[in-house]
Amino acid sequence: MKGNKVIVHALIKVGDKFLLTKRSKYENYCPEYWDLPGGKVEDVELPKDGVIRETKEETNLDIVPNKIIREDSNYDKEKDLIYIRLIYYVELDNIDNIKLDLNEHSEYRLINNIEELNGDNTFDFIKELIKEYV
Repeated sequence: MKGNKVIVHALIKVGDKFLLTKRSKYENYCPEYWDLPGGKVEDVELPKDGVIRETKEETNLDIVPNKIIREDSNYDKEKDLIYIRLIYYVELDNIDNIKLDLNEHSEYRLINNIEELNGDNTFDFIKELIKEYV
């Protein structure tokens, strides 16, 4: 086995809403899906530092991750890698300075519940998280 890859995401709550970002149509993996800010942790980086960096790169937001609220893992036979996903819970007062990296995300939304996406593509883990934290 080649090893592990750690993926980190931030579930960002702003007041009573959650921040979702829409993956760009140019993304290789799941283009135009609603997602959470995040990405791969670099080889010499702690997961908490990775979620801070990825959120800053993708949204221009400075976050302080409070706690890990979910971990899940899967084995990719094709790549011979184990992917470990860590999701951090973050609260922000506002997102006034949000600025998306348009190469990665085309838009963002603040939602109260998952039904507000009107059936748009999103990942099951995000649907579960938002229902759990509403």
